[in-house]
Amino acid sequence: MADLRTMFIERAREKCPTVIFPEAENEVIAKAAVEAGNLGICKPVLVGDAAAIQGFIGDADIKIIDIDADQEAIEELAQIYAEREDFPVEIAADMLRNKINFASMYVGAGKADAIVAGYTCATADAVLAAQEYIGLSEGASMPNAYVIVEPDNFTGGEDGMLIYADPVMVVQPSSEELASIAINTAASAEKLLGWEPRVACLSFSTKGSGGHPDAEKVRRAVEIAREMRPDLLIDGELQLDAAIIPRVSEKKIKGENALKGTANILVFPDCDAGNITVKATTLFANGGGTFAIMCGFAKPVGELSRNSDVDGIVFSTAATAAQC
Repeated sequence: MADLRTMFIERAREKCPTVIFPEAENEVIAKAAVEAGNLGICKPVLVGDAAAIQGFIGDADIKIIDIDADQEAIEELAQIYAEREDFPVEIAADMLRNKINFASMYVGAGKADAIVAGYTCATADAVLAAQEYIGLSEGASMPNAYVIVEPDNFTGGEDGMLIYADPVMVVQPSSEELASIAINTAASAEKLLGWEPRVACLSFSTKGSGGHPDAEKVRRAVEIAREMRPDLLIDGELQLDAAIIPRVSEKKIKGENALKGTANILVFPDCDAGNITVKATTLFANGGGTFAIMCGFAKPVGELSRNSDVDGIVFSTAATAAQC
C-alpha cells in the first residue's frame, strides 16, 4: 500500500483541507493530527480539553476547540442546525455538547471540510452523527464502507489491488442496499483513486447456477444499479473466481459477460462474507487491507480502527483529505 499512501498524501497536500478531530483528548489522535498538519495533509482542528491537548502537542500551532469552555461555539452551530432543520435551538445545543456531534455539525456547517473519528467512539456513533449533521451525498440513499486490498501474487483487479464492499457497516443488505453500496463505492473509487470501476456483485452462484433467494437478491441488485447508473460497468451474480479470473469467467459464463473476469470492485452479499474475506486476505495472502473508507456522505468522513497507531491515523487522514 506504499504507493497508495504516497498518492493520498500528494493529493491531500494539493488541497490541504481543514479536518476536525473530535477525539483529540486522546494522545495518539492529538499527535497524529499534528503530524498530518506538519506533512501539509490538512489544517487540523482538535476538539477537547484544551489543557490536556496542549500537554500532548506542546507548542504546535493548531486550532483547539474546548466545547466545555466555549459555549459560543456550541450556540453558533446550534443556531445553524435549528434553522436548517426547523428544530428547537436549546435542544440542538444540548445535542452538540457531544464532541462527535459537534465535530460533525462543524463539517455540516461548512467550517471544516472533513472529519476523522472512530478511535475512541463506536463506528456506529460516528456514522449516525455524520448522517444527522453532515448528511448524504446527492443521489445516495445510505452510506457504506469499503477497504482496498493488495493480495500477494495477484495481478488482476486494478494493478493487483481490489476493493471489498461492504465489510464493515451494512450487515444484511437488501437488493436495494446492495445496489447503493455498488454505486457509492464506484463513485468513491473514481474520485479517490481515479479508477474506472468494474463492479462484480458476488454470490455462491454464477448467473443462475445456484437457484436460491440469496442469489436472486444479488441479481436484483445488479438490475437496480443498472437502472440507477446505466453507465456503470457492473455484473452479477458471480462467484469470486468468475469475477476476477478471465479464464474462469470465460468458462463459467455463457452469454452476456460484461466484466470478463476483470472486476476491480467486489460487492459482497453481506457483511459476514465481506469481513471474513478481508481477514482471510490479510492473514493468508498478505493482503494488507486498508482501514475502512467511508462513502456516501456529503463530505468526507474518515473512520479509524481502534488499534491504529499514529502512522495509521495519518494514512487515514490523508485518504480522507484526498477526497475533499
